[in-house]
Amino acid sequence: MPLGGIRLIRRIGRVLVAVFVLAVAFNFLPLNLGSPDWGLGISNTIVSSASLALVGEGLLRFSIYLKIQAHDQDSSNPKGLRLIALKKSELGIRRLALAGTISLLLLTGWQAILFAKGMELITAKGAATSSQAQEQIKAVEARIKSAPYAVIEAEWTKFQASLPPAFFKAELDAPARRKELLSSVGARSEQFRVDLNRQTSAAAWNLGRNALRISLMAIAYAWGFYGLHKL
Repeated sequence: MPLGGIRLIRRIGRVLVAVFVLAVAFNFLPLNLGSPDWGLGISNTIVSSASLALVGEGLLRFSIYLKIQAHDQDSSNPKGLRLIALKKSELGIRRLALAGTISLLLLTGWQAILFAKGMELITAKGAATSSQAQEQIKAVEARIKSAPYAVIEAEWTKFQASLPPAFFKAELDAPARRKELLSSVGARSEQFRVDLNRQTSAAAWNLGRNALRISLMAIAYAWGFYGLHKL
């Protein structure tokens, strides 16, 4: 291959590696190591752009291989300083590939830590929301229990207006209406707990799915970098 073609391959490889580094660097700040969202975000950026680094290093490795082949064919001194420099560059690319392998495997292990921290935050947030809602519900129930009949009558009218006609219970007396209002508050409380559990489960599922996806992609790219190291 002409020397210009080899230089073009090397230049493209360098550009791809540089784009990968810049993509990760721009998403690295602001630094927040204690946040699972930040950790998953930067991890996703790494695995999403790791193909750039893998292809870039592969092109650099290929350009060095072509240079060595050209040197062996054209040089009158196959063991000269030029070949030594090329071999050093080749070794540097292989070491860089090994560093990529190790980094991606560490990234895979980090996902387990991020998942554990994320689950702690999801559980704590759900518990805090549930506790706050229960306090509000107890306050509403206390007001209903202590409210005069005039207030119960007004609240009962509002409650009936929110129901379909088939569910009207206008014949109930004041104590029965108070009891019915308390029952409606209890039903809403139960529905809130169901919705909160569903949201918590969905958040946990999304967290686990993202962590697993990132781990599998990191392992796949780590295998590719290792193959480049052994090449």
